Amino acid sequence: MSGDGSGGSSVRGGGTIAVETAAMVEAAQALSWTEQRLGELAARTGACVPMLTGATRRMRAEEALTLLLRARERAVGVASALVIATRRYGAVEHAVLDLQQGLAAGLAAGTGGSMRALSVVFGPLGALLVAGGVVEVAGALVLLRTAQRWMETGRIAPQADPVLLRGLALVLSSLDDGVRGALLAETPTDLVRDDPAGRFGREDTAALLAALLLHPAGAPLTVTRTEERSTRTPRRLVDLLDRLPDGHDPGGQIRIERYGSGSDARWIVYIAGTVTFARDSGDEPFDLASDVLGVAHRPSDSERAVLTAMQEAGVGRDEPVLLVGHSQGALDAVRVAEDGGYAVGGVVQVGGPTGQIVLPEAVPVLAVEHDEDLVPVLGGTAATGSAGLRRLVVQRSLPDGGFGVRTSAATAAFPAHDLGAYRRTLAGAEASGDARVAAFSERIGAFLDGEQGTATRWRARRVSSGPARPGDAGAAPRSTR
Repeated sequence: MSGDGSGGSSVRGGGTIAVETAAMVEAAQALSWTEQRLGELAARTGACVPMLTGATRRMRAEEALTLLLRARERAVGVASALVIATRRYGAVEHAVLDLQQGLAAGLAAGTGGSMRALSVVFGPLGALLVAGGVVEVAGALVLLRTAQRWMETGRIAPQADPVLLRGLALVLSSLDDGVRGALLAETPTDLVRDDPAGRFGREDTAALLAALLLHPAGAPLTVTRTEERSTRTPRRLVDLLDRLPDGHDPGGQIRIERYGSGSDARWIVYIAGTVTFARDSGDEPFDLASDVLGVAHRPSDSERAVLTAMQEAGVGRDEPVLLVGHSQGALDAVRVAEDGGYAVGGVVQVGGPTGQIVLPEAVPVLAVEHDEDLVPVLGGTAATGSAGLRRLVVQRSLPDGGFGVRTSAATAAFPAHDLGAYRRTLAGAEASGDARVAAFSERIGAFLDGEQGTATRWRARRVSSGPARPGDAGAAPRSTR
C-alpha cells in the first residue's frame, strides 16, 4: 500500500520495525482481481460452448475454457500464498524486534554493571569514564549517520531520521535495564520483557522528570461548552481525523458527538494534541506537563479535562464510546480507555507515544505512525507478543523525512508529525482495501453509519488567581474540579 506517491507504507499488527509487505499485499489484491475477471470470462466461455457449431470450434473453446480455469486456480493459489507469507513476515518482524530489545537491554545492563564495578575500584571517576565513553560512541554514530543523510538529502535533520529514531526508542526502552544493571538487580526476565511499569521503567522515569522539572498536576479546571450544532457520523476512518479539534482554536481542545438516544446512544470523543510546550503554561492543561504525566501513567490535567467534558456532555458509563486523538490527544485517548471506566468501543490514535500501552482485547485499536515522527518514539519500542499484535498499526515512510508536506506552525520542526500528513496516510490505508483495515472499520461500524447527531466543543482551562484572559467574559464554567 502506498499513499499519493509519498513513500512506502505498511499495515500490520504491532511492532515498529518493518519488513516492507506493501508490495506483497498489492500483488495479492491484483491477483484476486485477476481471479475474479478470469472467473467471469470462464463463465461466459462456458455458456458459449454449447452454442458453437462444428466439432473443431467446440473443442478449441473447451480447451480455452480449461486454460482459463487453470489460470484462475493458479491465481487463487498464488494470492493465498502471498497472504500467508505477509502474515508470516509479521511474526518475523516481532522476532527481530524482540532480538533488538534483548540486545539493547543486555548492553544497557552491562554498561550499568561496568559503571558499578569501576566505581568500586576508582570511585566516581570510574563511573564517569564508562558514561563518557558511551556518550562519545553514541555521539560519533549520530554524527556519522547525520553526515550520511546530509549527503543523501542535502538536509541536516536527525530528528526525522528513521534509523536514529529507532535507536532512540531502544535507548529509552533500555534505561531501566541500565539502572538495574548498576544495582546488580537485572534478571533474565528483565532482558526479554520491556515493561514500562517495571522497576525504574519509563513510567517511573517520566514521573521523576515531572516532579523535578514541571509544575504539579491537579489544579482546579474549568471545562466550558463553547459550541453545539447538528452533525452526522463520519463515513470513513479518515473523516475522523478531519474532525479532530485544533487546541489553539477558541472552540476548545475537545469535541464530543452524540448519536442515538436511550439504550442506543453512542459517542465519539475527539482530543487535540499539545497546545504548548512551555514549562510555565499558565491556564493551558494541554501542555508538556500533561504529556510527561501521561507517559508516566499518572493523572494529568488534560486527561482530567477530557473526563470532565465527557461527564458534562452526559456520556453514560455503559454507552459505547469511540476515542480519537492526535499526539497528546492519542495518549489521553488510550489512558481514558485504560482507566476512565467507560464502555470504549474503539480507539483511533495518530502520532502518539502509545506503543507500550496495551488495551483489553475487546477494545479495537488503530494506530497511525510515521517512521520519521519523533513523538511515537518517545513512548519507547512498541509492545510485542500477542498483546502487541492486537494493536493494528498503519505505518508510512515520508519522503525527505516529511519535509515535503505542508505543516502547521506547531509541527514545522517535525513535519512528519503533522495531522495533514497523517490524514493522507490513513486515506491511503483505506483506499488500499487491506483486509485488516476493513475489519477494523467493520468493528467500529456503529460509529460510521451516517446517522444524525449533535456535536459539542469544549474548552478546558486551569483556574488561576491571575488576571482574566481576553474573551473569558461571559463564558461561565460548566464544571470546576
